Amino acid sequence: MRLLLLAVLLVIVGCTDPAADRANQPAPTGDVAKATNQPSSASAGQDAQPSLPPEVAEALQRANGEVPPPPPGDDQARVALQLIARNHPEQAEPVARALLTAYPNEPRSAFVLALSLHKQKRYSDAVPYFEQALAGAAAIDAEQRSQRFPEHTHVAHFLGWARYYAGDLDGARGAFTSHVAVVPTAGDSWYGIALVEIDEDQVDAAAAALERAMTCLPEAERVEETRSRDRGKILARQGDLALRADRTQDAVELYRRALRAWPDHYEVWAKVARCYDRLGDAPAADRARVEELNARERMGRIVDAPKGTQP
Repeated sequence: MRLLLLAVLLVIVGCTDPAADRANQPAPTGDVAKATNQPSSASAGQDAQPSLPPEVAEALQRANGEVPPPPPGDDQARVALQLIARNHPEQAEPVARALLTAYPNEPRSAFVLALSLHKQKRYSDAVPYFEQALAGAAAIDAEQRSQRFPEHTHVAHFLGWARYYAGDLDGARGAFTSHVAVVPTAGDSWYGIALVEIDEDQVDAAAAALERAMTCLPEAERVEETRSRDRGKILARQGDLALRADRTQDAVELYRRALRAWPDHYEVWAKVARCYDRLGDAPAADRARVEELNARERMGRIVDAPKGTQP
């Protein structure tokens, strides 16, 4: 979900310039002006005419039908999405609520509010707004849908996670399934399906979904020694399935591969320790627990335990 959220917030929305974000300043908005008023070959010896200001060039392009108009409420939506992208969803919420009040019939307004609630982990509150956005998107004429609601394709993905964390497994499965039907390469939705199947003890279906999630990773991330948080998550869940089948040694190997991909996954270090307990290897279990504490410390998740030291 993390990668898809970044795609929605950073690529689709085009929310920030990295240098401006580092300076904690909003990035400049507006399209880059096309080169206009180019000097002709007959005026090669003359000074080039200055290009038009971006906002003027964009207005002229729109007047000529070259650029579609922005979605209704686009300025407010961008402000809210920028705040969400900068990890300030609680500040985005009032902006999103004002957007929904101003444009109650625009499904994008409901989506932006849902996303601000989702990022605050208020999943049950977010679900009805995601559902409103999904239904509203379906009601828009197909030719206008992408212009009025650029993010419409991925609403089902976020609805799936909101339902999952709210405890609605059937609803989550349905949302994830509808998303991968439209976007078959949506690895995080395949991963979501796998979690639902694991929770419902559907081992074969979970294994198949995890394999699909793995194939959706970028090729560079599928290389065994490459660091990849997403690959680490998938391998860890495959380890869970092996452990459920009492294949403890196989589980250890999968967990170890997961940790090579994502060494800070402290929960997996804890699972490795428990596996070694089952295998009767106390020294290895102790080393894994030290690594768990070290990973928790790196991630800022120390809880009532002495700091770990490097083994």
